[in-house]
Amino acid sequence: MPIKVAPAVWVMVGLALFSGGGNSAIQPLAIGLLLLILMVALLVHELAHALVAKQQGLHVLDITIWPLGGAARMEGLTGHSKQEALVASAGPIANIVLGGVCLLFPGPLAADAAWINLVLGLGNLIPAFPLDGGRILRAWLSRRSPLVDATHAANRLSRWLAVFALIFCFYVGALFIGLILTVYLWWSGQVEYFQVVMREGHGPTLTTTEVWRRACYPWFSSGDPGGGSKDSAQDLENFHGSLDDFFRDRDSK
Repeated sequence: MPIKVAPAVWVMVGLALFSGGGNSAIQPLAIGLLLLILMVALLVHELAHALVAKQQGLHVLDITIWPLGGAARMEGLTGHSKQEALVASAGPIANIVLGGVCLLFPGPLAADAAWINLVLGLGNLIPAFPLDGGRILRAWLSRRSPLVDATHAANRLSRWLAVFALIFCFYVGALFIGLILTVYLWWSGQVEYFQVVMREGHGPTLTTTEVWRRACYPWFSSGDPGGGSKDSAQDLENFHGSLDDFFRDRDSK
């Protein structure tokens, strides 16, 4: 499993050290230590994704560390909601656990390590693409809805969160950062959605409300306004195949 470090990482390290040099040798050393802690936290995050993916029988191609993020490329994950939820949650959990361990040690360096890991772990649980929280949400929604519809519903929530981030940044005086964050979340969600549409070969067939209703109330759907029946839930439990096949088979009857 190759681990790659993007050239932009070294550029960022060089710029940070150069700009923070000044007349004191302590400042660039502190900056370097913080960057090292961030790189380790990102590596732990992606390694957790990769190790859980391997445990689930998936093929991990490589891990790439970027200046403010990372990516573990893997094959065979698409369309398996349980696997996606386990793999996506592994990274944030690893950072939260590591942050908690760092809190047990005294000193400012341990405090900085704890803060970086906790922010990375908890921040990635925000339910918006491309964060792990967006993939966990999509996995939860796709338990009882086709993948395209689950992705579409999760992407709709990502858009609202992007707008909320823009409003929040405006009120705290960080409009430029808010614009960058909003465009990034909006664009990433659209890319994820279009990739799934192209892969599946069709667009969404359910309304967003129906997707959420199926996820929250599996015994009740728009096709069963009377509140559903135990037979439908039993049929879903006994069906051997993907959720897409289940709903396609049910709707054809």
